[in-house]
Amino acid sequence: MRRRHDVKTKKLRAVAVAALALLPLAGCADNAAQASSSAVGDKKIEQPFSIFLGDAIGVVDYAQLKVLNQCLADKGYPQNLRVMASGPRNPFPQLIVTEATFGPASEDDAKRRGFGQDEPATPPAVVSSDPTYDRVSDQCAEDAWKKLSPNAKEVYYSYFDLGNALGMPFLLTVNQRMGQARWDQLLSCLAGKGYQTTKKADFYRYPDPGLFGVPLGSDTPDPAASWVPKHVPGTVEVGPAVPARSYTPAPREADFALAWYRCRRDTGIDKEQMATVMQVEGELVKKNETALSELNPQVEQVAKQAAALIGQS
Repeated sequence: MRRRHDVKTKKLRAVAVAALALLPLAGCADNAAQASSSAVGDKKIEQPFSIFLGDAIGVVDYAQLKVLNQCLADKGYPQNLRVMASGPRNPFPQLIVTEATFGPASEDDAKRRGFGQDEPATPPAVVSSDPTYDRVSDQCAEDAWKKLSPNAKEVYYSYFDLGNALGMPFLLTVNQRMGQARWDQLLSCLAGKGYQTTKKADFYRYPDPGLFGVPLGSDTPDPAASWVPKHVPGTVEVGPAVPARSYTPAPREADFALAWYRCRRDTGIDKEQMATVMQVEGELVKKNETALSELNPQVEQVAKQAAALIGQS
């Protein structure tokens, strides 16, 4: 039996990332999904989604994983504990919308980063071809949830469902509500600066700078992408870690990003889109207010217990 154990998490995060990717920027969906409100040029805006306790659920996630990995180490499998991340991370950064969510936040930002962003270091994958490890891992996972609190697992997964309920319809609704006429104004402005797309239907649904044929991105190669485990029976393999990476725009990307920023500003789409974001967020929060009011106190309590368990402040 071959199983891949992501030391960051092996739960529902991939589902959330795929559903919530908000950045119409260069690169793959994973890069977009890892964006956070702390990026240079971002300005965090108080918004209805701030009621969602992403940081708290990140503490629960990290604590469960740390206890699980310590259990594995105690039973002779130290690989996961050795390479896991050094602290919690909000698994729903896509619910934090900033000025940089839809493109560069300033002219300087456009010139420096184009449509990209720097990436933090990422722990390696752990791949098991050892049935004993797999059985121990499953048992350690269940024991870890119980150590957090009797209802930690139920609360955690319920909150992930809630995060997906907020995020899945979010950006598509914002884009649709902006309307084709407004996107035509942006396309017209970009065409006036020499940038055109033949994929207007796709652009109306998801206004992506990647649809204009301008090469984007010049990331440092990811060593994990080319790693192939040997899958020797009875072994547990650890892949290469991904170091922090700096994003360098492709040669024409910075110019295009600058045009994108100016056209969004000059047409007023930047402010209108943020206003629409706030409106749609408010509607989604209201739609899910019962779940939020029921789960938020539970998440806060479980996060407090989880932090105490692993000695996090």
